[in-house]
Amino acid sequence: MKRAIVLMSAASLLAAGTAFAAHYDRLPEDQPTTIDGIDVACTGVGDEAMSDPRWRDYSVRLEFAGGNREYLADLDVSIETQDGQELLAVHCSGPWVLADLDPGKYRVRATYERNLTKSVLITAPSHGQKRVVIAFPEVTGD
Repeated sequence: MKRAIVLMSAASLLAAGTAFAAHYDRLPEDQPTTIDGIDVACTGVGDEAMSDPRWRDYSVRLEFAGGNREYLADLDVSIETQDGQELLAVHCSGPWVLADLDPGKYRVRATYERNLTKSVLITAPSHGQKRVVIAFPEVTGD
């Protein structure tokens, strides 16, 4: 018996009424979490959260900002190894994502309002914390 393999494009799936979207783990605010062995947190709202000493232990701090240098929140963020292996796919309701990554190079993709995506290469340090600001200059406040 022969088996047929059917390939459908994303457009075909949407036309057929099937939702086609990546899965992002929703991070709780101000709560350290471990996903697939990686310590990660979502924070950055308010002075107390921003100065919390727990956040210094993460090797990478991703901050998201708009065109007027205001913080942006509610982003989907993925982190991949240099060879394209996805390590994390998370949704953060705050303007910071902290990740304790092994030293090395990574690609970060951040999506704001489901239609603006920025992609940056980062290097996680072997000591200390790397601060990376991912800017969306086209997003300006009213």
